Amino acid sequence: MTKEQQVYKQLDKVYDPELDQPLTELGFIDHTKIHDDQVEVVFRLPTYWCSPNFAFIMAEDIRTCVSRLEWVREVKVNLIDHCASDEINQGVSKGKRFSESTSQFGASDGDLDELRRTFQIKAFYAREEKLIKHLLAAGWSNEAILAMTLEQLHELPLSEEGSGMREGYLEKKAQLHHSGVQAFTTPEGDALTLEGFSDYLLGAKRTRLSMEFNGHYCRGLLEARYDLEATGTEMS
Repeated sequence: MTKEQQVYKQLDKVYDPELDQPLTELGFIDHTKIHDDQVEVVFRLPTYWCSPNFAFIMAEDIRTCVSRLEWVREVKVNLIDHCASDEINQGVSKGKRFSESTSQFGASDGDLDELRRTFQIKAFYAREEKLIKHLLAAGWSNEAILAMTLEQLHELPLSEEGSGMREGYLEKKAQLHHSGVQAFTTPEGDALTLEGFSDYLLGAKRTRLSMEFNGHYCRGLLEARYDLEATGTEMS
């Protein structure tokens, strides 16, 4: 695997916090430059006015993920065509906190941490609903799904698609620091009830569809802004 391939493999792990989709799939990564042990990642967003909070989270995550490569000694993050490009690029490259980098936008580090958690919860709902929907289509009953333990979920033979859903869902459970044994819970780690299961799934589906719609909309804006080839996506 070339150095560039290794960098892009790491960038596949960087998600838009609001959309819960990889920056590489969204088309947000413009290009990379690699010189020996130095990496520059150039990324772009759908509009000039995209939230500086979101942009900073993405820039910070880019730097963190690429820095995990053993041969990388320096990562330069370069956000282009954005109202806060200079502040974000300088702040992230120097390892500064959000409040130090973009004080003129009036948000604190606490606000950014809270924002991250809000998006983690939304992503949890979306990933959980997709996995449960997959299990229901495979013939699992509501009762069996609610009774399933994490160990059983880990051992469940699934298709490649289903395995990907499981991996993504368990990743969010880990981020939210769930410690119980139940496979499917609320974002807070509380048990789900059979009586409220249908309403819970409906709410989770609405969250997922909203995120998917926003992702489709952002792709369209990016394609129009940079005259890119359209990529068709479907929601279900």
